[in-house]
Amino acid sequence: MHIPDGFLSPALTLPAYAMAAPLWVWSVKRHFGPHQANALPVLGTLTALAFALQTIVIPVPGGTSTHVVGAALIAILRGPQVAFVCESLVLALQALFFGTGGITVLGVNALCMGLVGPLSAWLAYQALFRLVPKVAPFIAGYLSLQLSSLTVALVLGLQNWLSPAQFPSPFPVVLASMMLPSLLVAGIIEGLYTTFAMRLMARVHAGDGRP
Repeated sequence: MHIPDGFLSPALTLPAYAMAAPLWVWSVKRHFGPHQANALPVLGTLTALAFALQTIVIPVPGGTSTHVVGAALIAILRGPQVAFVCESLVLALQALFFGTGGITVLGVNALCMGLVGPLSAWLAYQALFRLVPKVAPFIAGYLSLQLSSLTVALVLGLQNWLSPAQFPSPFPVVLASMMLPSLLVAGIIEGLYTTFAMRLMARVHAGDGRP
C-alpha cells in the first residue's frame, strides 16, 4: 500500500508535505506532552503493534500483496490526530530503516494511511457503536483500509494523469490492483484485528475495575 520514492513528482509530494506538516505540529502540541504522560505507554504499545503489522506482507492472487495498517484501533481509542502522529512515525521508521515507502513521499503516505483511514474509522465507530456495538469495530477497521487504499490509488492515478512518464500505470489498473486485495483480504483482517483488540482491552479494563 505504501507509495515508494520515485513514483510521485514534486508537484504532488510538496503540497502533501505542506498539508501534513502543520497537522503534525498541531497534533503533537495538542495530544503529546507532560499532560499526556500516562497515555504514552499504551500509545507506544499500539504504535509498535501497528509497526509490526505493517511488516507482514500478505500475498494475494495475481502476484500482488497487501498488508494491515492497525491505525484504526489507535484512532478509535485515542482519536484521529493521535493516530495520524503514530502512523506517521511508523511510516518514517519504515522508510528510514526498511526501505518501505520513502522520505519524499512520506507526506502523501501519512495523509493517506495516517489521516484518511484513521479518521474514517473514528467517524464510523462514533456513528455505529451505540447501534451495533459488536460489529462497529470491524466496520470501522474495514472501512479505514478501503479509504486508505482508495486514496493511494487516486494519488497514483493523478500522477499518471499529470505525467505518464513518471508513473505509467493507468488509473483503472492501479485501482483494481489496490482495491481488490484490500476489499477481499486486508480489509477483513484489519476489521478482525480491530475487533479482537477492542474486546481484549475492554476485558482488561473490566478486570482492573475501570469504567
